[in-house]
Amino acid sequence: MEALKPVHRQAFVLGRNYLLSLGGETLQSGFHFILNLVLIWALTAYEYGIFAIVLILGGISLTYGNALVSVPAAVYISKLKSPGAINFQDVVFASFAVAISAALAAIVAVGLWLTIGHPAEATAGGALAGLWTLRNHVRVTLFARRAMFLATLSDLSYSASGVTVIAALFWLQSGTPHVTAVLTALTAANAIAIMVALANRGAPIRISFRRSVRNRYRAIWMDIVWSVIGVTTWTIQGQAPMFIVAAIVGPAAYAPIAAGMVLFNPPRTALGAFINVVRPEFAAGLMHGRHRQVKLTLFSSSAVITICCLAFGAAIWLCWDALNAYIYGDKFIDASMPLIVTLAGLSALIYLTYHVPLSLVQAAHRFKTVAIATTLGGMVGLTAVVILLLFSTVSWSLAGFAAGEAVCWTYLWIAALRVLGNVAASTQVASASEHPEPVAIHHVLPARGVK
Repeated sequence: MEALKPVHRQAFVLGRNYLLSLGGETLQSGFHFILNLVLIWALTAYEYGIFAIVLILGGISLTYGNALVSVPAAVYISKLKSPGAINFQDVVFASFAVAISAALAAIVAVGLWLTIGHPAEATAGGALAGLWTLRNHVRVTLFARRAMFLATLSDLSYSASGVTVIAALFWLQSGTPHVTAVLTALTAANAIAIMVALANRGAPIRISFRRSVRNRYRAIWMDIVWSVIGVTTWTIQGQAPMFIVAAIVGPAAYAPIAAGMVLFNPPRTALGAFINVVRPEFAAGLMHGRHRQVKLTLFSSSAVITICCLAFGAAIWLCWDALNAYIYGDKFIDASMPLIVTLAGLSALIYLTYHVPLSLVQAAHRFKTVAIATTLGGMVGLTAVVILLLFSTVSWSLAGFAAGEAVCWTYLWIAALRVLGNVAASTQVASASEHPEPVAIHHVLPARGVK
């Protein structure tokens, strides 16, 4: 029974941290979801289109911020125990996070200016993309430092300040705020959340580009390059098939697929919260050779995610009549919505169940492996979607999505099992060196002359 206590303690800590992370993610997702519904009603179609484009660009900026600084920071900081070493790594990644966020803000602002021709909206959109990326980095480093409560407090301050400022806009402008004011309000909410996190972190805030900082970032540059390649190919894998379908059959024919896939957004939010917690645990476990802990976390969390996905799918199946009557109705009468939702659920199940091994592979610095997995998945997915569109119906094109995800799933699980094998081997070697086996007497005595 005593041997089980560390396992129980680890499960308790992991569960508590996950609930804190889930609370923060749910607050943000719920705020964005309700805000979108309100803005669809309040803004003109043109202004809401600008808002949606800015959010998409902000999401892309956040993804590349993750690749360039945030995910490497989570991996490297989580392995350290010395406060001095942690703070130095934090300075390295935070400094480059500020520079990268500023660069992304400028790129988004210039791109919007050239596209829509309105400098105020472009500037507000660029500022939102940059501060959103920076806030995400601050959150990731808080998780890496095991400051889960502070990360959730930052998420709460973002949602609360966003609701307050936007509600004030509606009150002051009689329910019709301008899109520039909405984007500025979200920018301010991100800034407030960053200040709340940094003010309560208990560590000095330093930004530096001195030689030692630049050299440390340069030392992991190959990891960064492969991380960026992996993000790019992963984006292609996830988004390119959608554009292929829309380009070949048109947006109207793609709409039922989008409507079916959106049902599985809640599990994605829950998974994002869990990855925030489990990635630092993997990094620390690999660093210290805790093979049993890493293995237990990998398989138990994957099993729980699989069960939750199946339960969510079963709930959709049980509620299908209500969903079909009150949400889909007659909008997609020509589409086979049960088939679309089933294939969307299969794709989501595959996608969601390879994120834990993906996090383990990232924690082992195998960013090249991730890039290869997503590249292969993207190639298979694109090819399968095109073939299915040519020889079958639009509904069945979702099977192409699932095929690409399945290739990625297989490659990442094989890579994760290899990482486990390497950890087990290194643990055995370390154990043998600490407790050498007694040497048999016939190994040291001479071969001849023994009486």
